[in-house]
Amino acid sequence: MLQILDNIKSIRYIETRLLRHITIVPGLGVMLNFWRNFKEIPLADLASMEVASKVDNKSRLFTTTIKALLPERFRVNNRKLAFLVTTVSGDRFLVGTCESPFPIVNTSDMFPDAANGQSGCTLTVEYTDTLGLLPVLD
Repeated sequence: MLQILDNIKSIRYIETRLLRHITIVPGLGVMLNFWRNFKEIPLADLASMEVASKVDNKSRLFTTTIKALLPERFRVNNRKLAFLVTTVSGDRFLVGTCESPFPIVNTSDMFPDAANGQSGCTLTVEYTDTLGLLPVLD
């Protein structure tokens, strides 16, 4: 069986207002159309992403969850953010667009009580929409 390397090696973010001129191709993905100034989030290790779907009110809803351990605190500051994740194999996915609903970003700082405990900031992003995961086409 072919091994697919879908571990998340990179997470970048951008304010959603800067994604106004993207082109969403339903069922295929998204074209960013030109270079965007995504900012890198430093990761302590590989991150994870999970996509689940369910039917609610006769519509299919997709919930994308990104989880990552960061070496430093990540400040959201009430900004509406979208995320560009990159897998080890080089595939890129956009989580969030310039339109509502926006991804919900939660952080928690960990201060372990043991010297060998893992410390840092845990980033959790949850995004529920009707499009699902959007592969970047350009």
